Amino acid sequence: MNKLTETLLGGSAICALMAAPAVAQSTHPAMHVMALHAGKQVNKTATNHFHAAAHVTYTFGVYTEMPADARKSGLYNTFYRWNDTYSGYLTGCSMPKQYLKVPRRSVYARIDQGTLTYSYGCPSGPYVFYGDVWTNKTGVPGNVDTFRSTLVGHFKGHHGGIVQRYKGTLNLDVQVSITQ
Repeated sequence: MNKLTETLLGGSAICALMAAPAVAQSTHPAMHVMALHAGKQVNKTATNHFHAAAHVTYTFGVYTEMPADARKSGLYNTFYRWNDTYSGYLTGCSMPKQYLKVPRRSVYARIDQGTLTYSYGCPSGPYVFYGDVWTNKTGVPGNVDTFRSTLVGHFKGHHGGIVQRYKGTLNLDVQVSITQ
């Protein structure tokens, strides 16, 4: 079997495994992770989970680039936040407790936590996206820096008048291409 056939068959198997439990079990309202891209919000994922799930985990691959002379810059595509669902509906105005864990160093850079505030007309005020701030130390054009940051959130899902508490973990496998 060639590599393309193996990849396609593997993808089909994963899809079947993901669909079978979703059909067999009742699900609660979707939990959403939102991403901030160039000053606007984008729903990155909307997945259903089982009622019994108290902890949900996602892993996203994030690819971005930075110039070699970058100093303390927020990495594009790494700013995310968790949202609550109320009465089965997503609300971008929710403010669940969340925090970001980042490594202090990567192969070529120093990594810090960053926040960006975005206002979308929410009565509760502006809300915060959490992401990575990257400062190049030793990278030169052509190098590729990699690290993992983790956004952890504690949020609520409402289903049929019952409030359920969840812990969510979003792992971001970040790859930074260093350019001129």
